[in-house]
Amino acid sequence: KNKCFILKLKETLMLIAANWKMNLGKSEIDQFSKILQSNEFHDSLDICIFPPSVYINYLNTRIENLPISIGAQNCYHEFSGAFTGEVSPTSLKDIGCKYVLVGHSERRVNNNESNLYVQKCTSAAIKANLIPILCVGETLKDRVSGTALDFIENQLIESIPSSFENIFVAYEPIWSIGTGKIPSSSEIKEMHKHIKQVISSKFNNSIKVIYGGSVNPSNVSDILNVNEVDGILIGGASLNPKDFLAIYHSTVKHLN
Repeated sequence: KNKCFILKLKETLMLIAANWKMNLGKSEIDQFSKILQSNEFHDSLDICIFPPSVYINYLNTRIENLPISIGAQNCYHEFSGAFTGEVSPTSLKDIGCKYVLVGHSERRVNNNESNLYVQKCTSAAIKANLIPILCVGETLKDRVSGTALDFIENQLIESIPSSFENIFVAYEPIWSIGTGKIPSSSEIKEMHKHIKQVISSKFNNSIKVIYGGSVNPSNVSDILNVNEVDGILIGGASLNPKDFLAIYHSTVKHLN
């Protein structure tokens, strides 16, 4: 049998989040899990995979011996009730989720999720003892016009509850998701620093900010070399176990 070797380091330094979106079925998850089982993992890196909701428990049973957390791609802002088709944050916690994505741009656009709606979902996730990863990001129009910083600041102020302890923010410029284009290192640094300053001044709190948007094995090292980056949110590249592990090992190398 393949074994998982866990290399001990002092503390969790970065988060690697893999958003599978509406991809991969049972047979593909089986294949993916077998490859993960043969890999060496550092417990200094908090890794979380976000499968489609119907496969959360299935994936969890196949990697339960690995230092990998399970997350949900979305949650509702109520714990129970007549809300057909919605997923309660307490139910997600009950089946083993640690993290939950809230406010992803695809849901903001396709499901008309407003900042206020995202705030309600974030608050509910916190009350259910889930760790929200709040997604923010500007359009190409905002970036080109020079209003990106103001746009993100408004998203943060309107999407974050007034009181919180443990929230990650994922900066995902909408124009970068799935396009292969990413901001420059200086632009990423500027935005991540700006997000942390907004949280500090408006909420009197600190926060970790991860970068998402066309992260792949070729650019991950440059992204991680930006001082303000506390982790990465991977989309398409996380569907291929070879690419996902290449990104993982680049992150380990960065920490060393």
